[in-house]
Amino acid sequence: MTKINFLYFIFILFFSINVLADEYYKCPEKVTKVLKGQNQYISEGSIIGTNYINIRNNYITIKFKKLGSSIRATEIISNKKLNRNSLGYEIFGKFLDNNLTKENTYNLIKIGDTYAFTRKEYYWSSTSQSQNKKNYEYESSGRCIKINKNEFKKEKIIKVVKKEEKTIIKKKKISQYNSKLIEGERSFAMSWQGYDDLILGKIKFSEKDLMGKLEFSLPNNDGICIGTYVLSKTKGTWSILCESKDVNASGILKWNNNDGSVNGNGKDNNGKKIKFKVASIN
Repeated sequence: MTKINFLYFIFILFFSINVLADEYYKCPEKVTKVLKGQNQYISEGSIIGTNYINIRNNYITIKFKKLGSSIRATEIISNKKLNRNSLGYEIFGKFLDNNLTKENTYNLIKIGDTYAFTRKEYYWSSTSQSQNKKNYEYESSGRCIKINKNEFKKEKIIKVVKKEEKTIIKKKKISQYNSKLIEGERSFAMSWQGYDDLILGKIKFSEKDLMGKLEFSLPNNDGICIGTYVLSKTKGTWSILCESKDVNASGILKWNNNDGSVNGNGKDNNGKKIKFKVASIN
């Protein structure tokens, strides 16, 4: 009986792994910051192409296709093991492409059933004996869309069209507020004028009776922001103070009480717009 149970356990484990073995995504990419060098192809705010990502059993393959290119995508990361960090996953790869040495660092953060990502690429050419070497370094970001295996292989380029996101909130009766103290961390993505298109990270929170405190870190060593929020069934308000940056901000939010996800928007005291999304509980 013990042997049968063990074999049954192995069968269930094998089946579970293979059911979720492959995930495929296409991720349009926009340059958020040029750190070094000048290149007509790479400029801040420009869509430069699409990443095609395959995640299989904690291993990842990433290939990139330039916008408008008619040739096959270049494989940047090949079947590399995923490393978890505070944002989600970090992947580093180095390869040679047409006499250019390229280093890429990707950060992926899970949002719902897809990912947001940032990418930092540094590349250089040392083929010339002179001191005039080409050096470029830039940061970019984007949002991924889940696709099937066939679409991943065909490398279909998607048109990037800005669409107004509509949040559909199912009405659900809440009999009473939760009077227990709830503490934890959740993944979030934020767009704040003056920063890269996406700020990715973890937000700490402490909540009781739908009133809570929150804390998160800003990029570029701009310090920590702390604040409060108040929820009322599906809506609420938020406010934060970033002392090191000497800035405060506030706004409204929508809360999906089915899965715990939150969408918010507002402005800081300098009039700069802020939008964010906090991932669902699961």
